[in-house]
Amino acid sequence: MQKFFNTAGACVPTKNYMLQPDFTQIKKLIDAERYFILHAPRQTGKTTLMLQLMEQLNQQDEYIAIYLNIEAAQPLRNNIEKINNLIISEFESNARIYLDKDLQPQEDCFQIRSMSTGVSEFLFNWCLQLPKPLVVFIDEVDALIGDGLISVLRQLRSGYAKRPKAFPHAMCLIGLRDIRDYRIYSDSSQRYIIGGSAFNIKEKSIRLEDFSYEQVKELYAQHTEATGQNFTHHALQRVFELTQGQPWLVNALGRELCFDDYAISWEKTINKEDVNNAAEILIKRRDTHLDQLADKLTEPRVERIIESILIGEEIDNTNINEDQQYLIDLGLIRVGKQALEIANPIYREVIPRELTSYRQNMLAQESKWYVKPDGKLDIQKVLEAYIKFYKEHSELVTRRKTYTEAAHHLLFMAWLQRIVNGGGYITREYAAGLKRLDLCIDFAGERFAFELKLSSKKALTDGKTQLVDYLQRLSLDSGWLIIFSRKPVEDIETVGEREIVEETGKKIEVIWL
Repeated sequence: MQKFFNTAGACVPTKNYMLQPDFTQIKKLIDAERYFILHAPRQTGKTTLMLQLMEQLNQQDEYIAIYLNIEAAQPLRNNIEKINNLIISEFESNARIYLDKDLQPQEDCFQIRSMSTGVSEFLFNWCLQLPKPLVVFIDEVDALIGDGLISVLRQLRSGYAKRPKAFPHAMCLIGLRDIRDYRIYSDSSQRYIIGGSAFNIKEKSIRLEDFSYEQVKELYAQHTEATGQNFTHHALQRVFELTQGQPWLVNALGRELCFDDYAISWEKTINKEDVNNAAEILIKRRDTHLDQLADKLTEPRVERIIESILIGEEIDNTNINEDQQYLIDLGLIRVGKQALEIANPIYREVIPRELTSYRQNMLAQESKWYVKPDGKLDIQKVLEAYIKFYKEHSELVTRRKTYTEAAHHLLFMAWLQRIVNGGGYITREYAAGLKRLDLCIDFAGERFAFELKLSSKKALTDGKTQLVDYLQRLSLDSGWLIIFSRKPVEDIETVGEREIVEETGKKIEVIWL
């Protein structure tokens, strides 16, 4: 069977291109009888890793290993007895799948005195039956909430002292976040409980990292070896640059480039432009992974952080550290060299497009209206039309209910995206604390650079300096500085005032909106 780049579910070594996992760190924890955490954003390979490790351990002579996913217990919320029953059923069914019959839970395991402590009693009974120490991998632990989650964690903690004879020798809890970051609301005690206190037997937390550039090369080399199709050096660099090694994105680009409807023929070498085109298809199509990411944008604590990053403002909120860590754990943002930033360039494009998708579809604009006879973009006509549009529809900014601080940025980007979609693309640079958003349009071989800023005493001075720096990086001689008012429009005639200035040898057109 021809292997392929997998983007749905756990990878299978015989079917999918895969990197060889390194179990050294985890194996040391298992040998030392430790209970530990493995966490990472969704679709980064956690399940694949644990299934492979379970299989490896079961093929050896030292341990009995079992993996289970308890996400199905999420709707049960605080019904502790039903949650325990479901988890025990998962143990039973997965043991039938992965273990020999003589190692599966026997009838005595289910002689449980109280279902409120059912999981711990089941594990106690099972471990007493087994001829070798049991290693347990429990996935989607943080799908549980409230008293249900607290109960499970405390049951696992209560049996810790009985290991390895009468409780699992080692255990790994798998989820999106480190357990220390759980804030679990207990209905029974009417207060928040920190996950670390409910599971204070944790030895270590391991974060599954994204692929390095060398690992991306290694993964794609498997396709080259299998099919003979080559990737240029610049194509591989571009894959890593766009994805920053996020495993699902790396595989999704590989799938798009080599296997899907618009795949490049295997007789042809894949180049950088092919990678750019594949990325654009992913962004527009919004596969499940990107759709889930976009769905998170509606959460208030996600909005607080993302909006600040979009407009470049410092984040001022009492829950900033907690919110920031939540978004890092989701894989939405990272701590960059300068400040908080979106995790990778593909997400950086998905986010503003998602926030403006409805508005884009409502804008009665066609790219051909702004294209010259020679196929070039008439950027002055684009800007003049936007100023006129905004004068007539400024309420689209003032009446926005979410991302209100970024409303100007989002409306302007929706306008440009609608026009540029016809034959070009937009790249954006933004991060918290930069006090700006840099935007570049590529269309028919020409580039147009913009600096977007909210008004302030230093907006003009700082904006010119920042735009000059951006122009130098793009090797351009001119650009546009757009300064958005923070206040509702009072004098419509002043909207769209324009001024051309020169700064350090660069021509800058300043527009006030």
